[in-house]
Formats: sequence, C-alpha cells, structure tokens
Amino acid sequence: MSTPVPRTAESVPMRHIYLIALIVLVIDAVLIAPLVIALSLKVLELQPGLPDGMTKEGALATVTAVGALAALIVTPIFGYWSDRTRSRFGRRRPWAVAGAVLLVPTSCVMAFADSIAGLVIGWAVTTVAACVALAAVFGWIADLVPDHQRAKASGIFGAANIGGLVPALLIAVAFKSNLALAFLVMPVIAAVGTAVAVRFVPDPSTRGATLAPAKLSGVFTSLLVNPRRHRQFALVWLQRFLIQLGYMLAGTFGLYYLMERIGQDTASATTTTSLTALATGILSMIASFAFGFLAARRTNYTPFIVLAIIGIAVASFVKAFTGDLGWFWLGSILSGFALGCFYAVDMALVLRTIPSDENARFLGVFNIAKTLPQSLAPALAPTFLMIGGADPLSGGGSNYAALYTVAGAIALASLLPLRWTTALRRPVAQADTPPDADRHAAAAATTTSGTIR
Repeated sequence: MSTPVPRTAESVPMRHIYLIALIVLVIDAVLIAPLVIALSLKVLELQPGLPDGMTKEGALATVTAVGALAALIVTPIFGYWSDRTRSRFGRRRPWAVAGAVLLVPTSCVMAFADSIAGLVIGWAVTTVAACVALAAVFGWIADLVPDHQRAKASGIFGAANIGGLVPALLIAVAFKSNLALAFLVMPVIAAVGTAVAVRFVPDPSTRGATLAPAKLSGVFTSLLVNPRRHRQFALVWLQRFLIQLGYMLAGTFGLYYLMERIGQDTASATTTTSLTALATGILSMIASFAFGFLAARRTNYTPFIVLAIIGIAVASFVKAFTGDLGWFWLGSILSGFALGCFYAVDMALVLRTIPSDENARFLGVFNIAKTLPQSLAPALAPTFLMIGGADPLSGGGSNYAALYTVAGAIALASLLPLRWTTALRRPVAQADTPPDADRHAAAAATTTSGTIR
C-alpha cells in the first residue's frame, strides 16, 4: 500500500503544525464546554420532565455515555475512509471541513432540545460531526510531521486539545444566561476557523494516488487492531485508557461535587466550575507545550508519563478526603498540570507504534482510549458514589470519597504497562521497527559477528 504523503525526515514549517493545532483547538472547544458546564445546566433545565426514578446524575450520565459511545465507533471508521480518500482536495481536507461545518446544525439540535431524549440525540450527532473532522486531522498530523518533530508537535497538539477549554468557557460564562447561544457560538467559530485554516496546510491531491480500496468489510474491521501483532500499540492504548478513565471519573460530576460536598448553590458552583476549569486549562496548555519541547530533546518519555500518572492520582485523593474549597482548587490545578504533562508526549509515543499507511485508522482506534472513558465514567460513577453509604465528610447520599478514591486507584494502575512499553524508551529512528523485526535483526547480528552490542 502506498500513500500520497510519504514519510520524510525533512522538517515541516512550524506554521503548518500550529494551523492544524488551531483546528484541533476550535473543534475540541465545541465538545469541551458542554461537558464541563452546558450539559449539566441543560439537564437541570430539563429536570422537571425527567422520567420517574431518573436523577440529574443519571440523566447526565446517559447523555454523555451515548455521545462517547458514538465517538468510540465512528472515529476509526472515518479514519479508515480518510486513509483511502481520492480527491483533488487531498484525503484529509474534505473530511476536516465537512465535520466542522456539520457542527453548527447538530449543535442546534442539542441547544433547542426540550427533552432528555432530544439532548441525547443532539449530543450524539454533535460528537459524530466532531469525530469526522478529528479523524482526518489526526491522520494529517502523522502525514506531515517527521519523527524528529513529533515530540514538539505532540506538546503543541496536547496544548491545543486542552486549550479548547479556554474559548469554550469564556463563551459559556459570557452566555450563561442564554444556553442556546452558549451551545451555538463555538460551533460557528469552529466551522469558519477550520474552513480558513485548511487552505494554508498542504494536503496533496490524491485523485490519481495508489491507495488501498475502501471496502465494506474494512469499515467494520477498522475498529479492530490485533494486539499480538501490534503489541506496543496495545500497551500504549491501555495506558492511555486507564489514565483517561481515572481523570474522567474525578471530573464527571464536578458541578454536583461542589453543590453536595462543598455546599455551594447552583450559581456559585457554576462559577467555581468555570473558573477552576479555565485555570486548569491554561495550566495544562502551558505544561503540555513546555514538556513537549523538553521531550523533543529526549528519546525516553517514561519520566513524563510517570509524573502525569502520579499527579492525577494525588489530585483524586486530595478531593476524596477534603471538603474545603481551597483543596478543591489545589486538586483541580494539580490534575490539570498532570494531564498537560501526559498530553505532551502521548501522540509522539503512539506514532512510534503505528504503520504509516494507516495513520488515521490507528489514531482513530487510539482515540477510543480517550473517548471510551467518557462513556464509562458517567455510567460507572453513580455506582461508585453508592459504595459505603453516606459521604464521610458531607453526610450526603453520594459518597464522593469512594468515587475519587477509585479514580486515583485506576490512575495508579496505568503504571503497570510501563514495564513492557519499550516504545517509551526506543530511539525515534528505530521506533517503527516491529518487535519481531528486532528479534530477526538481533539473530542476524549474532550470526554475523557473534555478539550484540
């Protein structure tokens, strides 16, 4: 299989990396603000019409779980199609623009929903539209950026991924009295920004390119990666999944935590959530950007991953056993710093483990490790909230000590794959060599020279 943009050792202009990062930022911003604030407020608005027996936590869990499940399925599928797209506009650009433009009408469905069912549909189709664009953008990054620039690029894209929180929250706060505008302003910005940015990023025509044909069977198998054949990819995937699940469990019910554990009213909790999310978002951006450039000088990413895991775990434990607003701020800031440290290297790391002719598909599968926890965390969190009865600090019916303890333990469990993840330490020049090929090369060296140095 051949690709129209072969891997090259030549550096790409940094402006191309920043422009793609801008696309990531504006599209992620469409998704981040609802998850932090708008969806919770929308659920409160619809609470009088909730089915009997459904709590606000259960309603929010249903909405976010369905959206994350949609993202889990469609990202690798659209990545598969993007890898095989023949177009005079390139194979990434058409999908990026189409997904960004679709965010406007899909967000309208969400903004004007008058029931939980309508909100579920709106959030699901908005998530799908974002995944159409992001699946192509992920492949675009891998197409353009050579190995020696990938740590820098990973830090920049990690900052962009988190940085979407900043404009999203500014808009959410500015329009908090009008939820419809809070939902719709950012999608319009994303559509316009993406349409402009893609014009200045190279994506050669693939009209006459030799690409593997897209097959119906391939669409269904695009979600599957053989963990034995791609062992390093599987280990990196598992680690990201555990880190993301721990982080999401600790952040899913932040608004309700402030109301029940800290004792704030809805308005105060909304303001606090906005401010802490903004502060942690800015800190995460700085950490991701800075650590990405620092990691570019190293081939061993282990220290960055370990620091991130410990930071997320400690932040969860801080929130589990304190009931003071100051400690809540400290835990939030620490988790934001840790997540930025992780995002600084996670893309550079996974790009060491995937075949270059299926960049978008593999990165789509890798994205499942991020989106699946968004589905599982809201679904699992209500169960963890019931462990051990009442909360030991607030006395409320939801045990946030149990929830945050479980979140911290899961984050710590992500340390386990480190021992076998050789991609963390493998020099970039050797990163794309499969483990089996390493063994064959070693055997050949032994036969020839009698020693391996």
